[in-house]
Amino acid sequence: MGRLIVFWFPFSHSVLYRFLHTGVMSDVHVTEHLARIGILLDYSSGRLLFFNAERGLVLFAIRHNFTDAAHPAFALEKAGVLTLCTGMEMPEFVKHS
Repeated sequence: MGRLIVFWFPFSHSVLYRFLHTGVMSDVHVTEHLARIGILLDYSSGRLLFFNAERGLVLFAIRHNFTDAAHPAFALEKAGVLTLCTGMEMPEFVKHS
């Protein structure tokens, strides 16, 4: 699959999320502050989703035939706090898609 890199650029009235994967850049502008972003890897179905965890709206999705292990890594560019929560239930909007 290669690397997927996500950048976050805050502006006064919106946030730009920039997803970079296999040389393709996709920009998503969000006008509300997202307190939680969900990441769902459905390995067997070949889906990786980033979504607004409060509203269940998909921000970005990739389809890929996974054949090797997936190794998530997270980093902050500046000092701050990053909280990871694992083992959450699959969101309803994903169960029906």
